[in-house]
Amino acid sequence: MDWFGGLSVLALETRRGAEMGILIEKYGGAATVAPSMREDKQDISERLHTFAESLRVAPQQEVLVCMTGIGTRLFLKDLKTYAPDAYARLSEVTIVSRGTKPTQALKSLGFSPQTAAKPHTYREVQDWLLDDMRAGELRGRHVTILEYGEQTPAPLLKALHATGAGVHPVPVYRCAFPEDPEPLRNAVRRTVQGAFQVLLFSSGTQAVHFLTCARELGLEAPLRAALRRMVVASIGPACSEALAELRFQIDLEANPHKMGILVRAAAEHAPGRLKRKLSAAV
Repeated sequence: MDWFGGLSVLALETRRGAEMGILIEKYGGAATVAPSMREDKQDISERLHTFAESLRVAPQQEVLVCMTGIGTRLFLKDLKTYAPDAYARLSEVTIVSRGTKPTQALKSLGFSPQTAAKPHTYREVQDWLLDDMRAGELRGRHVTILEYGEQTPAPLLKALHATGAGVHPVPVYRCAFPEDPEPLRNAVRRTVQGAFQVLLFSSGTQAVHFLTCARELGLEAPLRAALRRMVVASIGPACSEALAELRFQIDLEANPHKMGILVRAAAEHAPGRLKRKLSAAV
């Protein structure tokens, strides 16, 4: 199989950018990786104190919802340092994980979370809390949500508040623009110029920052036109949902929702999809 067959592939990955570039080239693509964000750790000392006090008093009343792998590791590391006695009582807490990454983080620390069903969006977390756990069991309890770089979706907050639970989102980190935005700006310019045939998104935030950058450069319309001539691949349902909200057309979605699968699926299907797209546009 010829895989990408020399197609120019743009990825907006930051933390695993080098790995992404290697994977693209392994599958025969010409890789360009433009970092699109940075993880900006937030001051959570007040919420950490409140959570620790609650654990000391009544850990059975606590529900910890982990939406993020890295955020879960950061929060629990800070908790263990700040209040080791409270950390020791986490085994008495109901812990819910959004998906694979937070589950892996929790298990590596010795915890056994309840993992929401696939495709691991906030909706499956909501379903677990309201159906599997039963909404009536939430009344009067404290639900702490470790956010994954963005604010907790409003529908999830509304549903939890309606149960009578106390809801406490914790912005462990926020996804900000990279300190040096020039590679991202250059990626926008080159996309508009037709330099790439494939675009890989591994998070919804990447798409938001990509579009925001295009708007700041006055290139939103030509960027959207260029994307219609490209194959756009998403890492999974949560990312695809964010792309759809931005009115980006999605041609491929990885399943399972992992970076390696994303690159492999794009390498396998992008050449054919691109050929059909360009033929239809003639």
